[in-house]
Amino acid sequence: MKFKLNYIALSILLAAGTSCSKDFLDRRPRDLIIEDDAYGSQSGIEALTVKLYNDMLLEDFSYEVAEQAGYLSTVTDEAVRSYTWGAGVINGTVLGNWFGSWDYAKIRRVNSFIEKIPTSKVSDDLKARFLAEARYIRAFHYFQLVKRYGGVPLVTKTQEYAFGDDVAGLFVPRSKEDDIYAFIEKELTDIKDILPTTNIAVDQNRINRFTALALKSRAMLYAASIAKYGQVQIDGLVGIPKAKAEAYWRSSLAASQEIINEKQYSLYKGDIDKALNFQNLFLKENNSEVIFNKVYRTPEVGHSYDFFNAPQSFKVDYGCATSPTLDMVEEYEYVDGSSGELKYNDKSGNPIVYANPYDIFKDKDPRLLATIMLPFSAWQGGELEIRRGIVRNGQKVTAENLTTGYPETGSNFKIVGKDGPLTTADPTKTGFYVKKSMDPTKRVNDGESVAPYIVFRYGEILLNYAEAAFELGLNTDALKYVNEIRERAGIAPKSSINLEQIRHERKVELAFENHRLWDLRRWRTATSVLNNTQFHALYPWLVWEEGKDPSQMKYIFEKVNAPKNTRTFPEKLYYEPLPQGAEPYIQNPLY
Repeated sequence: MKFKLNYIALSILLAAGTSCSKDFLDRRPRDLIIEDDAYGSQSGIEALTVKLYNDMLLEDFSYEVAEQAGYLSTVTDEAVRSYTWGAGVINGTVLGNWFGSWDYAKIRRVNSFIEKIPTSKVSDDLKARFLAEARYIRAFHYFQLVKRYGGVPLVTKTQEYAFGDDVAGLFVPRSKEDDIYAFIEKELTDIKDILPTTNIAVDQNRINRFTALALKSRAMLYAASIAKYGQVQIDGLVGIPKAKAEAYWRSSLAASQEIINEKQYSLYKGDIDKALNFQNLFLKENNSEVIFNKVYRTPEVGHSYDFFNAPQSFKVDYGCATSPTLDMVEEYEYVDGSSGELKYNDKSGNPIVYANPYDIFKDKDPRLLATIMLPFSAWQGGELEIRRGIVRNGQKVTAENLTTGYPETGSNFKIVGKDGPLTTADPTKTGFYVKKSMDPTKRVNDGESVAPYIVFRYGEILLNYAEAAFELGLNTDALKYVNEIRERAGIAPKSSINLEQIRHERKVELAFENHRLWDLRRWRTATSVLNNTQFHALYPWLVWEEGKDPSQMKYIFEKVNAPKNTRTFPEKLYYEPLPQGAEPYIQNPLY
């Protein structure tokens, strides 16, 4: 149903939700502190900011879509959901509200803090910093709203309601999408030089000047893309005029350039081994590349990413949630820069027989080895045994469980590897497991993971710069920063660049960091990339040789359709539907 007015009843919206994420730094909000007293000291104000930080939707390891352990990668071309329960929701008809986050109670808390901090009993310098942090958090909230809904009500003052008041006085019109991005841009520009350039140890994970620049780099890139590739609808409540694309790209470029020029951050290069280096980037807290991250401290605060994504034979309980697609694996080029398709068959079309099955991944981009667990790769002191079955005398023998022995039922050697793949039950559906940000040393129980979640890192800034530069016709600059990323990765540089190559580099560099879905949406390519697309799996088959120990036998590989994963992405999902029940308002297009 479409209503004739474009207003949101904030009296309803303010009650929409008060949930928050579990941690800011290693502390919990001090909910029992009396607010008026809190403004009387620096420690009291810091306690209040803990709640503001916790309110930020960082889309971290706890961010889920539709179902428990429904990670954002599993609704893109990066992965499919392994669990059969919930797969019908994620892979089925999209009705909207997948990625929604409409919670004005959080914005109200920030507005209240902004209004009260000038009267607090701390120094003017501290007032300025706390005020700048709060304005950043408010801008961050509005970025998360605008990238989901387009134009939303822009509320920058606290609203009070007394019994008997006219509720109509609380209605605030939806602003245009362009106006929300312009607000974010102005806020970040105004506060960036107020925030500290560096943080001392106790404040290491708080917002600083570069956090503001990083958000500006990302948000303005989104606005520019939407202006160029989207369309203006319902009088600008969604969409941005195409004429504004260039200005937004220049704004994004300038923010990225400022971070680059200051040289406070750099691509992480702490390990000689290229794969190990990229793996450790996501495990070593506050390394040279991290601009802003969310940290965890157990036993008080942890996350469950390892628990839900551990391979079948390495799991504590659940495990296996995310199955990276073969299509994603083949996005990673070979180190010489050649296309990344795996070598299954020889020139005659016959399967290539591998004495060492891991050799099918030889000379692939080291980032692949650090991002995705591959069949027969080492893990936590063991080996990932992924085998779909046996080939004996040209005939394939498989099973739908991990327990059937071969050649006899009770044999210790099993038809299917201890880590799958299977088309049913929990183990991988594609022959792969996710590796980025996973603990490589030990099994981790529910809620006990401590790998930091990186919100902004220098590698993204270089890619933001490259994309904006190319869109502005600065191809040489774009090529320079793409090659910096590739050099760190350990693959051949490019001699020229185009937009698809920049987008490809972004896809492989930022895989499983919750960027892909939003990139596909802002480029308006999700309908072609995701709609009714069949993703693929890799099946290793053991070539059975009578009288030999299975450990000495060879393997062939087969590319097959991944089971039950064809999904639907209608055009309407470029925006989320505004929440039902808060009226009157104009609903987003096609809902």
